[in-house]
Amino acid sequence: MVSRKYSPFIAAVAGAAIFAVTGYAQAFGGHGGHHGSSALGACLAASPKSAKAGLHATFKSSSLRSDAKAVHAAKQALDQAILAKSTSLTADEAALSAAELKVIQDRDAIAQTVCGELTPSQLSAASTLYTNLQNNRQTVRGYFEATREAAGQ
Repeated sequence: MVSRKYSPFIAAVAGAAIFAVTGYAQAFGGHGGHHGSSALGACLAASPKSAKAGLHATFKSSSLRSDAKAVHAAKQALDQAILAKSTSLTADEAALSAAELKVIQDRDAIAQTVCGELTPSQLSAASTLYTNLQNNRQTVRGYFEATREAAGQ
């Protein structure tokens, strides 16, 4: 039996472990919103080693890297406008939104390519993994919420 004194610690460690395990399958995934495709991570996990050999070329041939740099530059421009107390951020916000959308589209196109190369049984395994990871995400949130409540936060 674990004492109540260590229960929040154990919950935090368990949550961190689950986050670490789900990280692989949440490739390009972010927290909140659509930051890429969690499906990509699941499809990568279900892909045979032979299919993974061509992945580098798939990523290299996409415009993902240059588009990600555009997002970074747009964020910097928006930050500079905020720091300069600009009265209108609309143009900078629109530029950032457009750049982020392009990255999302790049990531989703890569996910479609990778997932599209799977056999039906591999795709089924990827789908099951994806569902399990989404369920684990809710479980982890519950661990952290219980820990905060136990800590009186």
